[in-house]
Amino acid sequence: MHDTTYASIGEVAVALPKMDHFAVATTVSDMMGILMSAGWPKHPNNTAWQHAFATCTRCLQLETDTTKARNAFVAAARDAGLKVLPDDARTPRPRARFSGRPPVQWRRPHANPERHGS
Repeated sequence: MHDTTYASIGEVAVALPKMDHFAVATTVSDMMGILMSAGWPKHPNNTAWQHAFATCTRCLQLETDTTKARNAFVAAARDAGLKVLPDDARTPRPRARFSGRPPVQWRRPHANPERHGS
């Protein structure tokens, strides 16, 4: 068996409320520290937080893998309304190619306003 305490999880950063920086985790132990930090929004009976904490604990006890722990952590962060990077980073949508015509076709004003009820 391998020690998962310092096993890499793929860096994850969480924007905690009232903090001017992201809390960054690179190991399961880091994720546990963020979950237990004073900056994490606490809500009574938060099942997503409880699941993430339990999954990280099981990972440290070598009962599950680091991928499941990371996924539970990200789900708990999203449930708490926190931004998670790189998971929540929006990739820019590709812009439409310019075909030589403007994307909006403008109508010419009517020559006879009486004809159209104006």
